[in-house]
Amino acid sequence: MQSKRGCSGAWIAALAVAADQISKALVVRGGATALLPGIVAVHPTANTGMAFSMLSGRGLLLIILTAALVAALAGWLILSRRPQPSGLRAGLWLIVGGGLGNLIDRVAFGHVIDFIELEFIHFAVFNVADMAICIGAAAAAISVILDERRKEHPHE
Repeated sequence: MQSKRGCSGAWIAALAVAADQISKALVVRGGATALLPGIVAVHPTANTGMAFSMLSGRGLLLIILTAALVAALAGWLILSRRPQPSGLRAGLWLIVGGGLGNLIDRVAFGHVIDFIELEFIHFAVFNVADMAICIGAAAAAISVILDERRKEHPHE
């Protein structure tokens, strides 16, 4: 299914930002706790970098890069005249929302609040914005692959 241009999916970004900011506020207020002992814990941490703490301590650079990427992606979504697969647009709006959620933290606190810790595997601590970005990227990629497949095999 193709989607027309415009802000039709901006509500997805708004929901992602709201879920991210509300969850962070609740975690900061409530502190660390085991949600599912041995599996998932809430452990608030301050991440001055990006994914896996890359570029730690480079706050201004990360603010500029994040703002530029979010603005460019949102601008493309709003101004693009070509219809795009709905899954692609939804995924990209999730990425915009996740980027905005983390950008808000960087500007307000100088770091991103991460808090979801998978205890059963050694993995980075992350947050709802990070999940929105990853889910959005997966949805966008799957949508593009399925759309291309439909174009190649229109009668399947």
